Parts: sequence; C-alpha cells; structure tokens
Amino acid sequence: MDAETSELHPKLSDGQRELDLLIMEENVTGGLADLAAMVELPSILDVYETAPSIRQRYERLWAEINTEISITPGESYRIHERIRALNELGFSVGEVDLVASGDGSQLRMRTIVTDREYHRHQLHNLTGLVAEERQAALLLNEVRELKATLTREVNRSVPLSVAAFRWLDERFRPTLSKLERELGPAADEAELYCQVLEHKWFLSERAKRDVGLEVAVKGYVALRREQPALALLRSASAPLPEVEAGAEARADVTPELPKVAAGRG
Repeated sequence: MDAETSELHPKLSDGQRELDLLIMEENVTGGLADLAAMVELPSILDVYETAPSIRQRYERLWAEINTEISITPGESYRIHERIRALNELGFSVGEVDLVASGDGSQLRMRTIVTDREYHRHQLHNLTGLVAEERQAALLLNEVRELKATLTREVNRSVPLSVAAFRWLDERFRPTLSKLERELGPAADEAELYCQVLEHKWFLSERAKRDVGLEVAVKGYVALRREQPALALLRSASAPLPEVEAGAEARADVTPELPKVAAGRG
C-alpha cells in the first residue's frame, strides 16, 4: 500500500517507496519541530536527526529482508542461518525457495509479520507437535530448510505439509529415539531437539559447510556426557571438531569446554 495515497498496488516501485520515505521524513521532522516549540523534547529526539535515522534504519531493514544469497548443495546450513537472521529482526519466514542459478542456487524468501502464537499453531497443524513459540520457530525453520532442499532435488515445488511429514518421520522422531538411547528420556523433547539444531548450526557455521544432523547429534551427546549440568554451551573461541567432508570420521570429537558449576547453566 502507498502510505501517502492509500492506493493498493501489487508491488511498490522503488520510486514510490522513495517518495513515501521522503514524505515520512518531512512529516516527522515537522511534527518534532512543532512539539519542540511547545515543550522541551528529550535529548534523544533531535528535531533534525530523528527522521533521517528512522529512514536509514528502514532502508537497512528493507535491504536485509530482500537480500538473496547463492548457496551450494553442501551449504544448506546457510538456509537456517538466513532464517535465523530474519527471526532476530522480528520477522517470520513464510516461504523459502531455491532457484537454480549458475553454479549454485539462489535462495529466495518471503517474509511475513506474525502474531506471538503463529509458529506454535503452524507447527501443531503440520505435525501435531506441541511446543513453545521459540521452539516451534526453530523446528519450522528446519522444516522449511528441508522443503527447499526437496524442491531443488525434484525440480518442482514441494508443499510444506509434505516436507513436515518427511521431517517428522526422517529427522525428528529418529533423532529423539537416538538421544533417548544415549541420554535417557527427555523432559522436553522439543527443547532437546532444538538444542541439537543449535549445535548443528554452530558446527556448520564454523566448518563453512553443512556437517549433517548425525554429526551434530554425536557431538551434542558427547557435550552432555562431559558436562551433564549444561543444556547447551557454544563458545566462539572453542576449537571446531574435525569433521571429514562426506564421512562420519571423528564426528564424536567435541570442543574443549570450560568447566561450569552445576546450577549455573
């Protein structure tokens, strides 16, 4: 929608968006000037700097949510990384598409603004799982990552419901069964799986390639056995486990972690 004319358009052009921003800047500056003439404004509301700073923040945000990145087949962790960055900005990702593009694939995402219960409801509708909102967002991120991967493999769009079924049957349930054998029953299965995903993302980011779920599970189990009081600990300074590309060799090697007293994790 054009904020100045209230006209609806399928998509605003760069010129229309630029005009709206100019009008916003003028209106905010004029409004603050009127207020400053009547009352003393807080120091953080500078009459002539506030509006430009709002515009700059908007432009940075707009650029971020419209960024497209190229990924290779071995970099699926970057899908999670990209979704995570958007989540931290307060956006949910509605669609993830991988489009063939030269040497790799172009990653395209559609961002949407959601309510506080959006991910919980969507996860439950797709899988029947009950989770907290933060947990559900992480789990759905992996479902969308799988959807994008499947779409690329079969060269046609794969419904999110199909990806969710595959995820539940091939990733979520087998992983929890393996963790139960290694660590015992979990009080919160969704949280346990989310911790494994966080560990996988950390290892993949450090390795600059997708280390795979199985490697992440082995590393996480080793961490929990070494330091049972910890739910999950990631250290930017910790050495990365050595993971051979395309192999499980040394997958159980874990970072050297500082000792943490029980009750402080």
